[in-house]
Amino acid sequence: MNGTKNIRLKALGDDMMEQVSGGAYNGAVFMYTLQPGDKLSVLAHRFGTTVRVLRELNNLTDDPDQLRPGRTIMIPQR
Repeated sequence: MNGTKNIRLKALGDDMMEQVSGGAYNGAVFMYTLQPGDKLSVLAHRFGTTVRVLRELNNLTDDPDQLRPGRTIMIPQR
């Protein structure tokens, strides 16, 4: 990751989406609230992305404490 992200917000109806540039993913994302038992590998499969992209978008490491239920993370929009 190049260490920089350019984020623009654009309203789509009642939802907010973000446009993210830089790193492993460039495009629209939506916000997802983590649920108990969520794992990056399962989320990546469910939403058609990779663990690498989820980690880079959300500045996540291998620390499992970062995936606390209730935390909101960015998921790439298909």
